[in-house]
Amino acid sequence: MATKEARWVIGHCVSPVETDSDYALLQIVTPPQTMGPPPHFHDLEVELFLILSGEMEVTCEGRTRTVKAGESVVIPRGRVHTFRNATDKAVTWITAFSPDRFAQFFVDFGVPASIPDARQQSVSEVMIQRVVAGCSKYGMNLATMPTPA
Repeated sequence: MATKEARWVIGHCVSPVETDSDYALLQIVTPPQTMGPPPHFHDLEVELFLILSGEMEVTCEGRTRTVKAGESVVIPRGRVHTFRNATDKAVTWITAFSPDRFAQFFVDFGVPASIPDARQQSVSEVMIQRVVAGCSKYGMNLATMPTPA
């Protein structure tokens, strides 16, 4: 990841954690009542969500699970997923993925947290359209959520 500065990315405050080049690790704070990205899958990356405080709904392949502080979930590559904070409290969590190429997404679509209206800019219509148009370059492929069996 080219920067270590916290950035707002589609409504979430993302702070990179230094690692080697084999994987990426990010600490994220998701404000109350905040949606995650549209359903998507990664063609190369396996992704981990580890909840540090609060709880978050994680939907994978059409099945939703509430993940609470101290719990984690692994999303295998190619699985359609999304997440959201449906509570009235912020959620602090870690995401890790390997390989690390997806980390550049957060730099390229993030608004530096030092900017006063960074969160609002990160969810503007212009930014959302940029993310939708460009996310596949980073291996984030938008998809329709499968119906659970």
